[in-house]
Parts: sequence; C-alpha cells; structure tokens
Amino acid sequence: MHIAILETGRTNSAMPAEFGDYPDLFMTFFKTDPRFDDFTFSVVPVMDGVFPDNVNDYDGYLVTGSKTGVYDDEPWIAPLSAFIRDIHKNDIPLVGICFGHQIIAHALGGHAAKSQKGWGLGIRTVPFNHKPDWIDGADDVRLIHVHQDQVEKLPEGATLLGGTDFCPMAIYAIGDNVFSMQGHPEFTVDYTDALIDIKSDVMGADRVADARTTFPDGHDGLVMTGWIMNFYQNHAAHQSRGTSK
Repeated sequence: MHIAILETGRTNSAMPAEFGDYPDLFMTFFKTDPRFDDFTFSVVPVMDGVFPDNVNDYDGYLVTGSKTGVYDDEPWIAPLSAFIRDIHKNDIPLVGICFGHQIIAHALGGHAAKSQKGWGLGIRTVPFNHKPDWIDGADDVRLIHVHQDQVEKLPEGATLLGGTDFCPMAIYAIGDNVFSMQGHPEFTVDYTDALIDIKSDVMGADRVADARTTFPDGHDGLVMTGWIMNFYQNHAAHQSRGTSK
C-alpha cells in the first residue's frame, strides 16, 4: 500500500536537530512494524500548498499534527478540508493525528476548537468504549498528548472509540475508512520532554511538571503503530471482498 503523509506542520525550530521533522518521526514510528516493507510512504507538504494531483493517487492517507488550528486563516486549510472530504467520499482509508484528528472532524461536519481547559500534556490513558476490527488485545491505550485544541463535536456517522475527562473525544472512527486520535503515537518521551521544555512559559510550569510525572511508565505508541497498520490492511481486505463501508 502507498500511504501519503499529509504534512501540516513542522517541528519547533528550537528543537534539537537530532529529532528531525514530523515525517522523520512517522517514518521511525512505522519502521518498527514488521509489515513496513509492505508499505510505501510519501510526504506531501500540504502546508506549502502541495496536494496530490488526484485523490486516488494513494491507497491511504495520514494527516499530521500542526501548531495551526482548524480555525486559523491559513491558505491551505480550506483546500485540505475539501481534500479530506474527497478522501472520505472515495472511501480511501484516512488516519488523523492531533491536528489531523481535529481537521478531519471539522471537515466532515464535526467541530474542533481551543479548549477552555488549557493544555493537555503528558502520557494519558484512554479507555476504549468500543473497539473496531483493527484494535486488538487492549482495553485502553496510553498515548503522549500535547494539545490545546480538541474535537468538541464528532462528525456524522462517527463512533467514539475512547476518551478521557480532559479530552472526551480522544479517539474516533468512521466506518472502516477513518481512524483518528488526539494523542501522538509517533512522539517519544525524549522528544516530548524537549518540546515542553522549550514551550514551558506558554504551557505553564505546573502543567509541564505534571506532564513529566507521567513519563516513567511509558506509552503505547508502538502498539498504536500496529493498529494503524491493521487499519490500512483491514480496509484493503474489505475492499477486496467488496464489503468496505
């Protein structure tokens, strides 16, 4: 399968170069899965106004995180929203991470906004209240969260998979062709620690300190890698049987 990573943001310029940019994080993330060689990944910098020529150029899509909000007046936001609707209409599997999670919801009739709760930081456990075919072997998932914005209304037809008191709509799906999450499975603890250190003045020292207390027990980013791979392959299997929905 050929997956397009739709790049909507880049790593904070003050971050150490060793961490690379978002596509680097995702490639490191996906390479941990033994099925990596069954996939091809291409980066499409939509934040620079670059889009695929045709929605069917790829077998699947992933929308990355970003410092941008869905409500910001960036010239690429409206075209990306339209492209997301095109992906969904054509029944192509789509994964959203953080900003990707928010803009998919927003583009498909839901709503995302800056939360009055402030920054959600650290490793948070998200219990599942529903598990689709591609999620197996767990009742919850621990993911790194770094966000102010949240999905506040799910799009029509979406199933809430899991949430927390702080972020009630943390993971959702639409049929078998959208899988979306607020957390960052591609982030590492070291990356997150460096990022919140840089942004401590903005995020608040108390929230940063609290986030760091969640780091020692680790997170399930690599588990989520497997589920995302399952998601793409599950959709392809349904299409081959003529049962995708």
